[in-house]
Amino acid sequence: MPANDYPWSDDHRHRIKHSTEKAEKYLHRKTKKHNAEMALIRRALPLLTDVKTILDAPCGVGRATIMLAQSGYVVTGIDLGEGALEFAGKAVREAKVAATIEKQDLVKLDYADGQFDAVLCFRLIHHLPTPHHRDEIIAELCRVAKNYVLISYLSPWSYTSAQRLLKTKLGIKYSVQNITPLTEIQGYFKRHGFRLAKDYAQAKLIHSLHLAVFARE
Repeated sequence: MPANDYPWSDDHRHRIKHSTEKAEKYLHRKTKKHNAEMALIRRALPLLTDVKTILDAPCGVGRATIMLAQSGYVVTGIDLGEGALEFAGKAVREAKVAATIEKQDLVKLDYADGQFDAVLCFRLIHHLPTPHHRDEIIAELCRVAKNYVLISYLSPWSYTSAQRLLKTKLGIKYSVQNITPLTEIQGYFKRHGFRLAKDYAQAKLIHSLHLAVFARE
């Protein structure tokens, strides 16, 4: 479905990395930040049992896709941005890992119910402006996940979230990142048959980034 056919605000879709310029900028993420984010995902992996196939949705430029493939999983990375897909494919080849990169829209995935043992959705939900956006995408993630969904979100209970909110109120810097309480995230997953297994904080009460692992009930 074309973006302009959506019956709600779709401003978040402008952040899709269609251009190679946008994708390349994201590719050069600070090493320290990249390592901390990958470490957060790795902390959650031991919680997964009987998992062989993982969908990285969206995969962006392939950062987590490569890390998961190197960890021994059969990984499919998907994105809607042409630029992101180009760089992800190149990164996978250069890393010499076996991973599939495909173009998919998270609103309507071309996969069967429960096709993947687990689904990772990293650094996406905080870009979605309304509960409707969040619920429709989480519904699709749950549909194609057989056992687990790992999803990142920005918690309001942190120093960085408080700082971001203060800057917005003072008109210093407007944030396009939406903070989301864990209870709200749990509500979406409960409607689709998943329960919270564990929540991981990158740096509790300091950094807003969390990764929650949900298991099918």
